[in-house]
Amino acid sequence: MIDLTVPDHSFLGQTWGWLLLFALVVIWAVWLFVILPIRKKKHILESIAYCPSLLLPQLPQEYDHISMVPSRKLIQFNYRVNLFHLTCTCQRFRQVRGYYPKNDIRRLCRHLRKELETTKTIFMFDELTQGVISFRLRDSCYTREPLHHSEMIVGFHPRSSIIRVYTYRKNSIDPPNGPFTGPVEKFTYNHRQDNWVYGDPPPNHEQILTTLEKIMTTCKAKYPYSHQLPSRPDPLAIPVPETSPVEAAEKLRQKINAAKKSTTPLQ
Repeated sequence: MIDLTVPDHSFLGQTWGWLLLFALVVIWAVWLFVILPIRKKKHILESIAYCPSLLLPQLPQEYDHISMVPSRKLIQFNYRVNLFHLTCTCQRFRQVRGYYPKNDIRRLCRHLRKELETTKTIFMFDELTQGVISFRLRDSCYTREPLHHSEMIVGFHPRSSIIRVYTYRKNSIDPPNGPFTGPVEKFTYNHRQDNWVYGDPPPNHEQILTTLEKIMTTCKAKYPYSHQLPSRPDPLAIPVPETSPVEAAEKLRQKINAAKKSTTPLQ
């Protein structure tokens, strides 16, 4: 006969295990779908006040319709995009890019960019804007700056040392100081290491560096958080030794003699 008064510990263990797993799933879902989107929205809305950007020209009314753009990862799944309002139904747009102002270039997710390129609508923008869109939008701040006989677009974030410069390359027939007629190219500058990475520097890079320094100084002053770029080292600052070489050698000799006297011989 089975004793019904004895609890089944294996059953209770399985029940608590399932309850713990369910609680972990609920916590993970709340973090992923509630807390994390709220934090992203808060950071984006705060950054709009101090982070400049580019506004795209309003497209004609004929682009106010829904287009289907296939997903890159999900098979037989399409996202609904609208070029006139710059909207998309993808998760990245709903949680990040959709909070930026109307016609802001930072609203362009991968699917909006693809639709602009597929329909050739991207050619309605100027060449520098086309270059920024084609090279993907990875920065939080964008600004258009004048150059000598030309201009450039700078993409950056006050907490990052990487600055992206979009400007024209120099053709062989172009004058030394411009204007330059080559294709729009992306040049990457490391502010912390003070060098151009991934290739040669852009034309007029001396003037560009002066402008970049002004941009970063201005944005760092407005940035509300303490995670800012480290100050660049002064290349002209030469460290001066506190003692002369003779005094340093004498101090080292005294330390060696003191160490020898304090050592006890082995028994």
